[in-house]
Amino acid sequence: MNLRRVSAAACLTIVLVAHSGCATSEKSEGEWCKAVKPGVVTTVNHYCVVVGDDPVDPSVKAITWKGQQVGLCCEGCRPRWNKMSEAEKDQAVARAVAKGKPE
Repeated sequence: MNLRRVSAAACLTIVLVAHSGCATSEKSEGEWCKAVKPGVVTTVNHYCVVVGDDPVDPSVKAITWKGQQVGLCCEGCRPRWNKMSEAEKDQAVARAVAKGKPE
């Protein structure tokens, strides 16, 4: 297998492009693309973008980052997110998305 290093921003772009059509009524075989009920907010990540080991809490309002909903584990993470640079946010989202779903 040929593995290449890509920037976190490139990884995030790939994930966001792949996920962008999934919050519609279209059904797809992909894990991210499940039928979404109207009014239900979904996030691109299952683990918090600030505290990487904590799962996203669906009761905490998601952050909109580059057109996608990004989840947090608690309201205490919001100020820490706001202090991050754009590059740090890109890296944090890429890490959280790459971590996948909790088992």
